[in-house]
Amino acid sequence: MAILGPVDDMHVALDFGSIPHAQAYDVLVSTIHPRPIAFVSTVSAEGHQNLSPFSFFMVGGSNPPSLAFSPSLGSRGEKDTLRNMRETKEFVVNLVHRAMAEAMNSTSKYFPPEISEWEVAGLTPAPSLRVTPPRVAESQVQLECRLFEIAEHGHEPGSARYVIGEVLVAHLAPGIWNGESVEQDKVRPIARMGGPNYLDTEALEFFQMLRPL
Repeated sequence: MAILGPVDDMHVALDFGSIPHAQAYDVLVSTIHPRPIAFVSTVSAEGHQNLSPFSFFMVGGSNPPSLAFSPSLGSRGEKDTLRNMRETKEFVVNLVHRAMAEAMNSTSKYFPPEISEWEVAGLTPAPSLRVTPPRVAESQVQLECRLFEIAEHGHEPGSARYVIGEVLVAHLAPGIWNGESVEQDKVRPIARMGGPNYLDTEALEFFQMLRPL
């Protein structure tokens, strides 16, 4: 491990230019958390439906309303989610709650494009209003989005593909919207921590899920 000389008496400085990218990944995901999960549904130009989770996820702006997430480049190249968005320019981000956590986790395994993760997970597709990809009916918050831009940073496995989407429609479960604003104490998605660890923000408890092989 490349450790730079002590900057102060309180910290260790790791040189990210000198450590393996897998180790850099571990440091980042083990420190930058909790992270909400973007459970993204897309449809390919041929009509194949895809459903995949991404924890590199954040709000963008509000005028226009936007969000961003990053499907990192894998060992097989770009993920189906990216290819589908390049083709159709549409996607839906569904937040993940504790009751659907195991179903979400089952979709993180690699499947060929013709296999529908919806059937693997046993989740229910609900029609969207402004885009073609369906929403996850079990999710309490669903955001229909139009692709704005995909920014590439790097070309090797582990490099980022920053997806910026404009939010067209928000679907909220009954009880979350009071007619004027969101009841924030009722929005309790799970959050990704480092390794196999997650945080249940409703129960304020940690739990673990191993990624399926």
